[in-house]
Amino acid sequence: MPSQQLQSTLSDTLNYFPILAGRIIEDTNGNAIVHLTNEGVLFTEARCNNQKLDYFIQQTADIKEFDYENINSSDLSVLVTSDWTGPMLSIQLTRLQCGSVILSLSAFHCLMDAQSTAHFMNTWASGGKFKSYSPMTDKSFVLLTSVDQPISRPLDCVYNRNMDLLSRSPFVQTPRQHVICKVYHFSTSELKNIKEEAMKGLTNRADYISTYDSLYAHIILVINKASQPSLNQNKKIKILQPFNGRSRFVPSHSQVVLGYFGCFVFWIYEEVPIEESLTLSSLAQTIHNMYSKQDENSLRYYNAYLSSDDGNIRKNRVDADICNCDFHCTSWRKVDMLEASFHGNDSYPIFNGPTKYRGSRFCIMMDANRNDESINVLFGLKEQEYERMLEQNLLHKYR
Repeated sequence: MPSQQLQSTLSDTLNYFPILAGRIIEDTNGNAIVHLTNEGVLFTEARCNNQKLDYFIQQTADIKEFDYENINSSDLSVLVTSDWTGPMLSIQLTRLQCGSVILSLSAFHCLMDAQSTAHFMNTWASGGKFKSYSPMTDKSFVLLTSVDQPISRPLDCVYNRNMDLLSRSPFVQTPRQHVICKVYHFSTSELKNIKEEAMKGLTNRADYISTYDSLYAHIILVINKASQPSLNQNKKIKILQPFNGRSRFVPSHSQVVLGYFGCFVFWIYEEVPIEESLTLSSLAQTIHNMYSKQDENSLRYYNAYLSSDDGNIRKNRVDADICNCDFHCTSWRKVDMLEASFHGNDSYPIFNGPTKYRGSRFCIMMDANRNDESINVLFGLKEQEYERMLEQNLLHKYR
């Protein structure tokens, strides 16, 4: 994999993705703006002369999986940052002692979701030859056709444009907190036990609770216990889930919607009172209902609410402190990077992993392992809370 060839094909591919070659700034209204300056991406070439590929990937397994044990032994810590201006995309080429190569991509998530990342990778690998459709940036299909009445805040929206700023103290970001970041493995039998426990309290046995619903509910209860009393001062748990609404628009729109290059993530939000009756089952049902009720109309209305009035995004104050206090969860939901392939997954396997996060409490569910459907979860907690979680020993109580 010659560096010159990679950079040459990358340059050709960026002609079709001008956003990635631009620079991000924040305007006076708080919006992220990409200037199409054609300055290119941040490309770094590095050498790791003391490690082979076996350090990162288990070569003995029938199906190669990323080995997170070595990441954990390095005691990875994440510094919370508020600066997201600069290059849209960063790429690092790392050459290992054995001659293997690791190609890492890090993108600005607010403007590029997993589907867009996979689209870019496939196009780059094919030398600029599109397999099915070219990238599209027109987002008009997600807009309301008309607005006949004032738009009020959706119940599941974390942003509040009508907040009385005089009655609340201003949001202040805590600078550069130390966050412990670790990966934990949940086996298939453990996931089955968690799901069975979550299914016990269902009032209707026909209701569906997914592995994601039950695992996220379990994680919330664990983190809530470890974070007391700082997290639940108001006797409520604030649940946030980034929801990718792209698939909701595919049935009634052209297949080209799948080629939309950007980000379809909506923050859906719920407050759950902390009561003795709060169980794994009731929490899992709440999580499931949060995203299952979303459809085309609800997402159009959500988008219209965010852009209503004068377009000043700074008026979209949040009812959850994502950076300092409350926690959230994201998941790839077994999408396996949406069929991303860099000259075939057999010879060039693709993995997702930790990068910089703005939150100080979060959990990220990785792709399910292809050989046994077990799941790796990336945790981020403040150092003191992380140590308390270890002392309480509740994370793997269903093993």
